[in-house]
Amino acid sequence: MSPVEKPELPEIEEHHHPDRNDDPAWLASIARLSTILNRTAAVVSAILLVAMTLLILLEICMRMFSTSTYMADVLVGFGVAAITFLAAPWALEEGAMIRVTALTDMLSGPVRWIVEAFALGSSAAIMWFLAIHQWKTVAKLFERGSVSEHLIPIPLWIPESFFFVGLVLLLLQMLVRALRLVLVGHAEERALTL
Repeated sequence: MSPVEKPELPEIEEHHHPDRNDDPAWLASIARLSTILNRTAAVVSAILLVAMTLLILLEICMRMFSTSTYMADVLVGFGVAAITFLAAPWALEEGAMIRVTALTDMLSGPVRWIVEAFALGSSAAIMWFLAIHQWKTVAKLFERGSVSEHLIPIPLWIPESFFFVGLVLLLLQMLVRALRLVLVGHAEERALTL
């Protein structure tokens, strides 16, 4: 009986076997840490999505009996923000974000490398800027003890922290890609392209 041959799809094979790469050992360790954190954030995001769905269904059922949770809209709003920012780093790593490659597909060699480096550097700079200011916001809300003005007062630093965590994880993923670009010569971009 002959062994079953796998289709030759190197980008898919590499995607499902991230350990097969040419990274130095220390960079591979940082990349693994980033992957673990990104997957953890994605799992939390998925759990929040299920909780929001259950809350919406509960709210629908309660309204049939002329009552309400009086908090569903607020909690779902916080949940949508949380799942968006917690899932973004995982989406970037797994190639689920759309990337327009009209310019980079026409380039090659050092020019392409420079454009890739500029894209990573400028994106990371924006994430760094946003993370610094978001950290200040979270710290200020925590120090003041600010809470939402709803039926159940929710400390406002909690939903703001989801944004901060997502930004930090995005920044870490971009750092891994930038280091890979500088040390190995490619950023191992896995993204849906247009």
